Amino acid sequence: MGIEEYHVIELVGEGSFGKVYKGRRKYTGQTVAMKFIMKHGKTEKDIHNLRQEIEILRKLKHENIIEMIDSFESQQEFCVVTEFAQGDLFQILEDDKCLPEEQVQAIAKQLVRALHYLHSNRIIHRDMKPQNILIGAGSVVKLCDFGFARAMSTNTVVLRSIKGTPLYMAPELVREQPYNHTVDLWSLGVILYELFVGQPPFYTNSVYALIRHIVKDPVKYPDEMSASFKSFLKGLLNKVPQNRLTWPALLEHPFVKETLDEVEAREVRATTATAKQSDFALRSEENCIQTPNGKENSPAASEPCNVPSPQSDAKKYSPNTVQGNSALHDEFPGFSNPNDVKQTGRQCYDVSVPIVH
Repeated sequence: MGIEEYHVIELVGEGSFGKVYKGRRKYTGQTVAMKFIMKHGKTEKDIHNLRQEIEILRKLKHENIIEMIDSFESQQEFCVVTEFAQGDLFQILEDDKCLPEEQVQAIAKQLVRALHYLHSNRIIHRDMKPQNILIGAGSVVKLCDFGFARAMSTNTVVLRSIKGTPLYMAPELVREQPYNHTVDLWSLGVILYELFVGQPPFYTNSVYALIRHIVKDPVKYPDEMSASFKSFLKGLLNKVPQNRLTWPALLEHPFVKETLDEVEAREVRATTATAKQSDFALRSEENCIQTPNGKENSPAASEPCNVPSPQSDAKKYSPNTVQGNSALHDEFPGFSNPNDVKQTGRQCYDVSVPIVH
């Protein structure tokens, strides 16, 4: 299978690192997101990080994590194909400012499952924030953007490199101290707090003041927050990593523990998703018919359904010639921006934090 197996429909996002298009997989009609990243101007480390993100995403299979469908690499660019999601939590915050606790709880339960899956596979996300949490069909929450993710070896206890978005960073990160998977749990707490209150627990125009608040100031909880929600957030937003609520106790907390109905509904969704994937594969196979001359032709299209070599000229299929309605912004569904300043919608920080080795 190659990049010509997809139709590019329209541009849906653009950043300094590349462009994202809405696309459609030929013969199956599956709607996808296609991210094109040019190699020009990138360092060897940048290219390595891109390949790392692709390899991490390729291995992840979970209802609440954006699924990678395909990836292609040419001499000029990368193309990553993922499932398509309509929006993210950042857009919800921009539109609604905050959410009722019941909706925040539903989001929390799904994010907890996603993080438990990641951490069980020894992967730390390291850049949890509203822009990296997508809303898919049926209001299913999808965690995305693995440009900062780090796979931990079985012997790894802590990491020291600084990654992530300052507003959502744990105290040990901004203090340049060793850290582990609990940095993701702190970030989860900040996100849930922001969804309910309308802004993060620590918010200021000065990055230095922000770091001071994160390290020293207590979190102020609104009176209208339920005792269960407050207890859950206090367990996540503990400045001492060792005292943070973590696995497996986190799964049993009343605020995020699933009911039997929720478990059954999730199992039904999983069964339906598996059936759809099988149907997509069957339709694709049925529509590529082997002809006597040895070529595969599709009855749904006049062009051949050829499978190219990995070195095929991706430029031929480049979306740069495609015209469409553009919604240009630096954060968009399904993809990472590892080299850019991260825009929160409230404050944009450009921070150079020294890395301690």
